[in-house]
Amino acid sequence: MVDIKKLKPIGVVMVLGLFVLFLIVCFTADFGVPKAYTPAHDAQYYQQNEETLLQLREELEQQEFPRLSGIVSCEPDLESMTLVVTVEAGQKLDRAKAVLERDFGEGLFQFAAQEG
Repeated sequence: MVDIKKLKPIGVVMVLGLFVLFLIVCFTADFGVPKAYTPAHDAQYYQQNEETLLQLREELEQQEFPRLSGIVSCEPDLESMTLVVTVEAGQKLDRAKAVLERDFGEGLFQFAAQEG
């Protein structure tokens, strides 16, 4: 621990300045996760039929995908009544999965990674 009594006035100013800078960075940092989005309907509504599933895809293309990076495609799977979201592999896949499942629920999506 630093003994503040032994620091010269310039040292005290530097320590306090660094502390203020640290607080500013901590409270204003963007961690890459967009704010939560409230969907127009719940998961059961979107899984009713092909039309509502396509409505979900349109909502995602307008509201969520512009805020996420790495989305390659989004196609409906009518057999499972989910959307297959293809995302660039790596952290972008994990981030997209976390955000979409947070905002819309877990049963609506299948995720696929695109290599390269």
